Order: sequence, then C-alpha cells, then structure tokens
Amino acid sequence: MIQLLISNKKIRTALLVIMALLACVSLLQGVRNAVRDSQDFQWDAMKVFSMRINPYDESDSMNPSGILDEYGYDEYYLQMEANQFPSLLMLLLPFAPLKPLTARYVWIVCNLVFTFLIILLLRKTFLKDLDGYWFSIISLLMIAGTPYRNQMGVGQHTLFAFCLFLVAVYYSEYCEKRNAIVTTLALFVCYFKYTLTVPLVLYFVYKKRYKEVIISAFMHVILTGVSAWWLSDSFLNMIIKPLKVSSNLAAEGGLDISALLKGSPISYFLALIIMVVLLAMAVKLPEGCDRSYISVLALWSLIITYHRTYDFFVMIVAVALFLEMKELDKLKIYYIVTTLAVFFVLRLFHEADLSKIVVGAMYYALTFVVTYKVMRLIWTRKAS
Repeated sequence: MIQLLISNKKIRTALLVIMALLACVSLLQGVRNAVRDSQDFQWDAMKVFSMRINPYDESDSMNPSGILDEYGYDEYYLQMEANQFPSLLMLLLPFAPLKPLTARYVWIVCNLVFTFLIILLLRKTFLKDLDGYWFSIISLLMIAGTPYRNQMGVGQHTLFAFCLFLVAVYYSEYCEKRNAIVTTLALFVCYFKYTLTVPLVLYFVYKKRYKEVIISAFMHVILTGVSAWWLSDSFLNMIIKPLKVSSNLAAEGGLDISALLKGSPISYFLALIIMVVLLAMAVKLPEGCDRSYISVLALWSLIITYHRTYDFFVMIVAVALFLEMKELDKLKIYYIVTTLAVFFVLRLFHEADLSKIVVGAMYYALTFVVTYKVMRLIWTRKAS
C-alpha cells in the first residue's frame, strides 16, 4: 500500500513541494534565530584567547575581567563557556578582527555554505547511489528538521565539523585524484566537534588510513603546546581546563548516555566500552562495508557523549545502510519513523521528559538493532 502511494507521480510531487516549503521555513527561521542568538559560536572565548587571556579561567571565574566589555560583549553573549580545546579555538582566529555582530553574520553565511557542501558531499560519497528524488527528500528533511534549525540558531559547530569530515572522506576514498594531505588537513579541522567526529573518524581506521589519523591528531598536540606557551599555562591545563568547563554540561544533553544517567561517571565508562567495541569492528570488518559501518558510527556518535538534539541532523547518514544491505529493508520504516520523531516530535512536545524517554527509547532500539544486524550479517558474510 505504502509502495503504491509513493510511486504515484502526483503524491511524489506533492511530497517534494511540501518538504521544500518546510525546509525553506526552517532555514529562514534558523537564520533569524542565529542573528538573535548564536550563543555557542565561541567568538568570546576565541577573542580573549587572541589577546593572550586564558578563556578557561574567564569561564570559571565568578568575577571575569570584563576585557570584552568595549566590544559590546554583554549585548551578544551571556556567559563565557570555553569548552573547546585551545587548538580548536585557534581555528576561529580568522574571526578575531571582526566585531561580535559582524562575526555572527559571517558565521551564518559559513554555516549556509557548510550545509550546501554537506549535501553535495553526501551525494558524492555515502549516498551517491540513492535515487535522485529520494536524495532530494532526505536533504530537504534534514533542513526542515528541528535539529538543523536549532543548529543554525545557536551558531553551533557541527555543520562545520561534519562538513570537513565529509571532505576528508571524499579526498580519501571517492575523489579520482585522492589526496592524503587534504584528507589529513580536513581531519585536523573536523575535530572541532570532537564529541561527534572522534567516533566517526574510526571510519578511517576501518579504511586503514592510519597515517592521516595519527598526523591529524598529532597536529593538535603541537598546537596545544603552542597554546600553553601563548597563555603562559601548562600543557596539562590546556587539556584539563576545557574538560572541566565542558563537564558542567554533561547532564544537560538530549538523548545521550550521559544525560540518561544524569552526568554519572558511569557514563564515561560506558562510552569507553562502546568506543572499544566500535574500534574492534573497524579492525575486524571485511572490505565493502563502508556504508554499513559509517551508519553504525553515525548513530552511536550522537549518544556516546554529551549532545544536544541539535546535532541529530547527522543521523540522515544512516540512510546509507539500506543502500548496502538489502537484507535490512524491513528496518526502513522504523528508521523513518524514528527520524521523524527526533526531527519533529521532540519539538512538538518542547522536549518534555516523557517525549525524550519515548523518542530516546526508539533511537536506542534502532541503534542497537542496526549494530547487531550489521555485525551478524558481516560475520555471516565473512564466514561464508
């Protein structure tokens, strides 16, 4: 019945028009919110860093120096929360000469560019074999969803980091002229949202791109040392202090394990176990499981550690699973329902606790089932 409906030309056209309208409304609202808010952009932390003032001490202080008052800081930001490592803050230094509002407008334009590139790169990589019509629907769904709109509105960095991750994938695996240097540099930048991209980078372990992973990580080690010198602080503090700031948010996520356990230290132990299992999969998986593995990584990456629901637009990558494993076609409907629940139902109920419990249960069930099915099917294929 459903197949007959979606094969009807008029219904397909109507669905495309509806999704396009929803995406336009969501995009415009996201930009509007970003002009007003963008509190997560971290211009403030980057600015004091550029002035050789420790942003982590400023974040932790009950009596901040007020050094940014002359820039109109209070008009655009409420409280400094420098939860990014210094090597990542350095990536925002091109915005240092700009005033807060100007920087905000430039960042909005950047996020629009990242959005376009994400769609383009998904088309050239993991979703390149998806039917053109359904790729358009998936892309519009991503933009129409609450996660994307809120991502834009708060000036977050997931679009930035995810875009650079896909750049790394493209130049590593899909480009006719593969480029290890571009791949390494893209990986280096994509760690900006390390809670998302560190799990995703296990994909490069699976592809045996060890050199690119190691060098890109080591570049941050070097910059952390440079930052310690720049701020006249210790190398160890350049790691501990941002983690201390970010740990204050551990229980405030959306559907992640840490939020589920109210910020309990147990959540870190569980995250470590999950990462070990995903790493074992990367080592053991046979060739030809690219899309299945990235789907598993994408689903887990959003719940292993702290994530607000504005990061969940990334879950559309899991569509790639169904392009590679036809055996899992029966999961399509459940995946679609879960995605719609995350994208729209949570917002409908203002992310009330009951709605997060129900939608969270759906998401965890999907993630566990997909992981189990992929591991089982892969083991079966390997054995045969």
